[in-house]
Amino acid sequence: MAKENESKISPVLAGSLTQQKVKKKNSFLFGLIILLISLVVIAGVIVGVFWIIIRSNANGFADKYRNQINGMPVLRHALPAPPEDYDPLAPENMGSKELVAKYKEFRRKNAQLSSELENTKKELDEFKKIQVGVEEIMAENEKLKKDMEAESTRLEEEISKMQEVLAKGDKEGFREFFEKMDKNTAQSLYANILEEQKADEQAKQFAQIYEKMDAGAAAAIFEELGSSQIELVAKVLKSMKKDAAAQIIAEMDEKFAAQVTDILSKKYGLKGGESDD
Repeated sequence: MAKENESKISPVLAGSLTQQKVKKKNSFLFGLIILLISLVVIAGVIVGVFWIIIRSNANGFADKYRNQINGMPVLRHALPAPPEDYDPLAPENMGSKELVAKYKEFRRKNAQLSSELENTKKELDEFKKIQVGVEEIMAENEKLKKDMEAESTRLEEEISKMQEVLAKGDKEGFREFFEKMDKNTAQSLYANILEEQKADEQAKQFAQIYEKMDAGAAAAIFEELGSSQIELVAKVLKSMKKDAAAQIIAEMDEKFAAQVTDILSKKYGLKGGESDD
């Protein structure tokens, strides 16, 4: 039945219905286009207004919201140059998210610096301990050096006094001298004196031999001994008769003779040999 009714609709009516549908569709598209254009115009107006406000920095708007505007694709190009005293990290120039991010970064760096400071303090304490130890060792070495120098000076003085006592043949003085000293020091001094006496005896024996030799031959032997044995040469010459020693020195090389004479003068207070007994 319905199919029969549809077949009864005239072609004119069908064409009219089709035209109405097309008109409705075109009207919708036109309205949509008008709406979109209106939105674009409104957006452009809004952007333009903000562009002018930002560009002119009205009421300090651009400076106040500079960080936020920097994140906007179009409006960031409207930002004027920042003032010379502008601080992008100042709280008033940062948004809440940026403040939170900076706060977290600050805490992280603060923890890192605190750890480094603690390690530095520990290293400094260790260094101070080492420095104190080094200073104590240096002070102890310096004290030991001074004590050794003082002891050496004292021993030299004691030896000199003992030699004077021995030279005078004062047995009582020799006994009293040793009684005033501790056992170890006395033994050390006595050993030194015996060594010197032995050396003196040997020097006297050499002196007796060289006194009987030709002066030139004796001088040649002494020169052969050289500077390494010059103390022995001086001691032998000191133990010889003055005339014999003077003849041997006269036969020596001038430089070597000068060295020997210098030792005789400084160490023994002589200039050529010992006087005849």
